[in-house]
Amino acid sequence: MNYAKISPNIINPLYKSYDEIQKTELDHSLILLVEMRTSQINGCAYCCRLHAEMGRKLGIKEEKFDKLPGWFNSNIYSPKEILALEWCEALTTSIKKKNLDPIRKRLEEVFSEKEIVDLTAAISVMNALNRIAVSIGDNG
Repeated sequence: MNYAKISPNIINPLYKSYDEIQKTELDHSLILLVEMRTSQINGCAYCCRLHAEMGRKLGIKEEKFDKLPGWFNSNIYSPKEILALEWCEALTTSIKKKNLDPIRKRLEEVFSEKEIVDLTAAISVMNALNRIAVSIGDNG
């Protein structure tokens, strides 16, 4: 199903948001890590491939992508990356306020308010795009 053609007024703003996220001041490797992890959790094969290709172009170590499914048991991620990945997992798997509040408080110690908004938007937009692609699109 070509969902972007069928409903451009709904889908195109999602792609526009995705493009705008790429222009934020957040570290692009951090954005790619959370996008890749979100795509892994949601089972979006197309997006996983796309993010891996983008990561290679940015020079992100292959090991970071290889160990991403078990990031919580690895020592190769920076404290900032670990916190972003923890936020990603929480927003993607179980968005319960009682689970989010402690993580958000730690985010506020490391990230600016704008970075928190941009990081949250990056994860949320990727969740939306993944879920549309997996459910009604070509997830090749």
